[in-house]
Amino acid sequence: MQLRRLLPFLLALVCLPAFALARPVTKGSVTVELVAGKSSIQPGQPFWVALKMNHEEHWHSYWLNPGTGYPTSLAWTLPTGFTAGAIVWPTPHVVKDTAGTVTGYGYEEQAFLFVKITPPADLAPGATVTLKATAEWLMCKSVCMPGDAELDLTLPVKSEPPQDATADARNFNHSFIALPEALTGWTATAERSDKTITLRLKATGAQSHRPANLHFFDNEALLDYAAPQIVREENGDIVIALKRADGAKPEATRLVGVLASGNGWGELAGYRGAIVDVPFLPGFRSAAQQSENPGQTPGGQQTATVQPSTLSSQPPAAAAGSLLGTLALAFVGGLILNLMPCVFPVLGIKILGFVNQSGNDKKKIALHGLTFAAGVLVSFWALAGVLLALRSGGAQLGWGFQLQSPQFVFGMAVFLLIFALNLSGLFEVGLSATGVGGSLQMKDGFAG
Repeated sequence: MQLRRLLPFLLALVCLPAFALARPVTKGSVTVELVAGKSSIQPGQPFWVALKMNHEEHWHSYWLNPGTGYPTSLAWTLPTGFTAGAIVWPTPHVVKDTAGTVTGYGYEEQAFLFVKITPPADLAPGATVTLKATAEWLMCKSVCMPGDAELDLTLPVKSEPPQDATADARNFNHSFIALPEALTGWTATAERSDKTITLRLKATGAQSHRPANLHFFDNEALLDYAAPQIVREENGDIVIALKRADGAKPEATRLVGVLASGNGWGELAGYRGAIVDVPFLPGFRSAAQQSENPGQTPGGQQTATVQPSTLSSQPPAAAAGSLLGTLALAFVGGLILNLMPCVFPVLGIKILGFVNQSGNDKKKIALHGLTFAAGVLVSFWALAGVLLALRSGGAQLGWGFQLQSPQFVFGMAVFLLIFALNLSGLFEVGLSATGVGGSLQMKDGFAG
């Protein structure tokens, strides 16, 4: 009798939509999963799936233009006849590390990155299809770690229209509705100088809704992502002053991106984005020309100088720390490092080496010390030069980035285990290996 009562329940489990077979994967502080808004698909009818990303508290991943780091990517492996479109990105946020420093554009908490999948028209109803994708992302808090996962999603093929999926349908649909849409009710124009880009919004009719807390996210990395964006009203228009990035492409002819409003764009409330894609107005002006005639527009019209209104979305940036302050902090950091018990005795031995080589000649002792300091600086300049060369070639690297790689950390753990076994006497390493560089270390004179 118990088995007969349980049988319908067991059959229901077996017959659950194949959507439920999608498996979440956790890497580091982010859990990812392929999800769909519908429980089945129809032959030849495009449908939407999404990479669902759940971030642990204070962790974030990155948008199409990340500012720093790199954006999330999907590489698809699909059944024959299926095609996948590009990622359709939700409106990003300004993301910060735990110190409050702006690190770029991205997502926290939960985010859905949407992709349209088109199946072939000759797909047989009654079959099931499995979509596979490799996801890669960068997750950051106070440090950054790369993440990747092999994901799959199995869906049944049916001839009738699909129903909402049993899981995540509400969040999926809510996020889909909130995707950035074309800017309506406003016309946008953009002009640029060698230092700034100005985005102007003019209402196309009577506007009862005024967007607030505006922030522009550009697709092409033309803007300094960490600089404040000053928003003001000017003769009924909304004007947003944006700082150009130092490495912005001079050949860019359009301003493309998403303009986010904290209170939506009309009927749809909440944090929402509008797509902006406008050419730059002709009449490029340099900073010198602007300072000579700050009220002159490219068309020759005068604009009134106005004070920022309540639309201002961010306060002016605080002044950057002085060079002397930075050097003082670096000096304190160096003291902390060099007073460590694993370093301090070595410095004493090195100084005694200078004294032994120089005898009582204080001038030679000072020269030895300066030469040693120069060697340290040149060594670090060489390392920094290699890092800059790699970054100029497009590599997304930072100082110590390798220590955020699980493969590198695993390799170091293996090396330290072998080193510990050696010190424990399990095996010996010959002097030819342990003495590498010994002749240089014992060399006399300034070259040593």
